Amino acid sequence: MNKIILGILFLTIMLPKLAYSQTDTLTLEQCVGLALKNNPQIKIAEGNYGVNAANLKLTRSAIFPQLMFQSSWSNNEGTTFLGPTARTSDYQSFAAGFQLQQQIFDFGKTYYRISAYTDLKDASKQDLISAKQDLILATNIAFFNYLEAIRMDSVYSETLKQASEHLSQAEAFYKAGTHPQYDVLTAKTDVANSKVNLIAANNNLRLSKIQLENILNSKLPDSFQLKDILEVNQDSINYSFAYQTALSNRPEIISDKYKISASQSLLTSAWTANLPTINATAGYNWRSYTIDQQYLYSWNVGVTFSLPIFQGFALDAGIEQAKANMETAQATSDATIQSVNLDVQQQYSNLEQAKEQIDATKTFVRQAQETLKLAEARYREGVGSPIEITDARVTMANASASYIQSLYNYQVTFARLKRAMGVLK
Repeated sequence: MNKIILGILFLTIMLPKLAYSQTDTLTLEQCVGLALKNNPQIKIAEGNYGVNAANLKLTRSAIFPQLMFQSSWSNNEGTTFLGPTARTSDYQSFAAGFQLQQQIFDFGKTYYRISAYTDLKDASKQDLISAKQDLILATNIAFFNYLEAIRMDSVYSETLKQASEHLSQAEAFYKAGTHPQYDVLTAKTDVANSKVNLIAANNNLRLSKIQLENILNSKLPDSFQLKDILEVNQDSINYSFAYQTALSNRPEIISDKYKISASQSLLTSAWTANLPTINATAGYNWRSYTIDQQYLYSWNVGVTFSLPIFQGFALDAGIEQAKANMETAQATSDATIQSVNLDVQQQYSNLEQAKEQIDATKTFVRQAQETLKLAEARYREGVGSPIEITDARVTMANASASYIQSLYNYQVTFARLKRAMGVLK
């Protein structure tokens, strides 16, 4: 029986020490790499970043020369009136030319729009980082959930094996006349319960694999293994450090700062829309009435000055809209900081609890082991009952399950804390 108990502990605690072939083993880092490469959520975030980068390029185009080539052909027929006389006309005209326009000065309208879209592009980059960290956290959760499911499946498999061995022992004692039939019936009930628990564990194992494959957006081979991680971080992290790190590193906070800056620039740009715009223009044109005759040319150079006087209150509405957007961006930033503060507090507290649970469940396993040993010994000596063995076995299974859950709960909680701090990679 000592060998069986040690077998349970080996399966639940020492399984990650076993060596797997390199080709069949996936590390957490490899799973994260697959998720970042294949998951569509990242492609969506990358697309949003691309849109903002293109918007910036489009806004910058206003400061460069605008060169346009134009050509036209027209056929004219009908009556032409020249003073009191009229005559029939029938002619064609051909024209071609280049037109160049260069913005000279617009009192900062374009500059502030460029500044705003630069900030929006940087904000979308932080949104992409945030999406990646969310996916990395989801990968961590799916990774450790699957490892936990493997261990739980092993626990209930071993529990069923023990229950079956106890049933054989009870049947042998009953045939020898040393124990009543009640012991056999109780042992059969234990076997049935163990099978029910194992069926549930098998199903959870299948679902955990499906969830991991969904995160990775990749079908995993049946022979694959995951490299287990059970190390407990010994470095102490105090709350103040965790919160200050979050304020400096959380991509959501950094993104909100860029969005506030962008909204301020757009507000200034909306106000400067009331100011003039000065452009330089130049052109060179050719014109002829028949395509086979010599073309006559002309050129022009000039400066245009435009000042909006009345646009149907559109400029005032633009300023009001920009103000509202700036206030919204500031409020969103305040809400984000408040949410981050709560997130760090919760995950920090959960991590402290997870550490304590590991120690507590480790003691639970040791006590359950001693209880099961005593119950088995009492039954062999004829002074114990099958109920004691059933209770001890259930306690041992629960203790092993609690210990396994505490180990993986720590890994997931530690990943959640790093995500709350904005440093999960």
